[in-house]
Amino acid sequence: MKILLTNDDGWGFEGLLALEEVAQQFGETWIVAPEKPMSGISHQLTFERPMRFQQKQDRSYALDGTPADCVRVAMTQLDVEFDWVLSGVNKGANLGADICVSGTVAAAREASLFGCPAIALSQHLRKFKQPFDWSKTIRMANDILPQLMEQPFPPRRWVNINFPDVNPNDHESVKLVETQLDPAPLPAQYTKLADGRLLYCGVYNDRPRKPNHDAEVCFSGNIAVTFHD
Repeated sequence: MKILLTNDDGWGFEGLLALEEVAQQFGETWIVAPEKPMSGISHQLTFERPMRFQQKQDRSYALDGTPADCVRVAMTQLDVEFDWVLSGVNKGANLGADICVSGTVAAAREASLFGCPAIALSQHLRKFKQPFDWSKTIRMANDILPQLMEQPFPPRRWVNINFPDVNPNDHESVKLVETQLDPAPLPAQYTKLADGRLLYCGVYNDRPRKPNHDAEVCFSGNIAVTFHD
């Protein structure tokens, strides 16, 4: 099995390294990731300028482009037939309306357009700017990915996974919950600066949550899984 890994946080990011550690148990891993962080870039593609495509390590490349670009380039330029595309693990959840703006999710969606099954993976952080223990993400990913990747899967299907921010010792009690996207919008709150510019200040953890939908499932300590065709 050949697996393409990408993300929107950039080549070498610790969430991508955590995903690589898990994915290696399934087969041969390849990485094509953005040269720099591309969070919130959605499904943007690069058409009007050349992109730098640089090999960094064996089967590992950085692209001066977006996450969706990374998937397109990998599918067309590496002469490899990929069985799966895994995107992430994103630093921060991608729940509900987030899938419209997430570069992590866009990479999985782009893979599905090529007929390759794909999974976007994100890690919710209750305290976003503090150091994070990725080992608990690895443990949860080791539990869930075999359930998805070792069964028949429609080629154009993609999955969005959001891991909860739980105590490392509590990960065994975490459940996988197949759910739906929360339709509630993100907090649209801004601070007006002295020069008239606007700075977003919405608090992610205070977003509205609909019972039994992905945001509530993830925030309550379980793994939220949504399927898309």
